[in-house]
Amino acid sequence: MKWYAIHTQSGHENKLKFAIENLIKEKGMENEFGEIIVPEVEVEVKKEGKKKLVKKNLYPGYIFIQMNYSEETWVLLKSVPFQRKPALIGEKRNHSGKKSFVEPKSVTSAEIAKIKKMIEEGEITSVSKIMFEKGEMVLIKEGPFANFKAIIDDVKEGKEKLDVLVNIFGRSTPVELNFSQVEKVED
Repeated sequence: MKWYAIHTQSGHENKLKFAIENLIKEKGMENEFGEIIVPEVEVEVKKEGKKKLVKKNLYPGYIFIQMNYSEETWVLLKSVPFQRKPALIGEKRNHSGKKSFVEPKSVTSAEIAKIKKMIEEGEITSVSKIMFEKGEMVLIKEGPFANFKAIIDDVKEGKEKLDVLVNIFGRSTPVELNFSQVEKVED
């Protein structure tokens, strides 16, 4: 069996995993599929002065599935009852633009081993441990607005981005920043 990456809507990875597992059982195709991984780790975060554990997805919008790729398994994945149909990464399209049965690029065993190690060790290199909330004040550390204070207007957890409002010449100007470009302002 080979490993494949499936793209789905960010935040719905576990729901897709559950839907695929149920369909595999329903169709009696357990011999064609192996593991399904949603790469998550638990991270301790401080929110309103309290510590709590939250799950963070290492690859938002992706799950990894081990399977014998065939037209039958491809059709099963395409028939998953899910609001956004899963897409295998590297899937080819025919000349009419429709998806056709051509084996997509597989994920190497070494890459899967690295992901599993990150999950086991709780390694969280690409996910911020800082939780931001709408309405909080932050200081911009870098870029054209360095040293400006801003108010958070929206938090995009999966992308690790913030929409902030910066006061420039008496007007609130919206700016999108990475988590790493700001720091919280202590009261």
